Amino acid sequence: MLLVFLLLSSGAASGQLVDSGRFLLYLNDREVGVEDFTIQRLGSGDAQRTYARGNVTMHDGRVFRTVLQMVGPEMAVAAYQVSLSGADTAVASFVRAGDRLRATVVEPEGERFREHRARPTTVVFDEGVAHHYFVLGLFTAAGDVGRTLHTFAPLSEEPEDTVELRVGPHALDIGGAMVETTRVRLGADDEAGAAWFDGSGRLIRVALPLHGFAAERVR
Repeated sequence: MLLVFLLLSSGAASGQLVDSGRFLLYLNDREVGVEDFTIQRLGSGDAQRTYARGNVTMHDGRVFRTVLQMVGPEMAVAAYQVSLSGADTAVASFVRAGDRLRATVVEPEGERFREHRARPTTVVFDEGVAHHYFVLGLFTAAGDVGRTLHTFAPLSEEPEDTVELRVGPHALDIGGAMVETTRVRLGADDEAGAAWFDGSGRLIRVALPLHGFAAERVR
């Protein structure tokens, strides 16, 4: 776990700002928390490193802190850590080793180890974290329709998944005004979920109907 911390903390504070903002989080149409995030980048080409940091504060007192490190222009997952505090506590961290993601999960009941498959198309969509979906901005070009991603959520008990992206324009109602966006759907079924990007490429909305989860960007 020390190795993961060192990987995630090294140099990120001085990186170029890619995006930052806040989401309001909803569960079954009820506001349940807020998420603040910052995305920074260091270097270029194959040496490029992208760091996505988030702080999710739930109204029930739980707090999630996440740090995701990606490498290269394709933003391949390299390392990740999520910590949960409040009524429940847990820390999950992993590093990429070849074609595997080696994870350690520390909970009050003890420590456990897990391995996930790692592919060039592996992405982290952790449960209840909206800003992770910003990586879908890589695939908003119409030519990326049908691209398949391998997804998983380190703190979730749900299995890894494979989703086929469907990309297209979509008029989104924001505060009573219709805004033209690009929608990236996570499969053919609308219930599977989607992420929306505005004209400047910013992630502005996430909806996962099967989980009752939604996030709306407020800044």
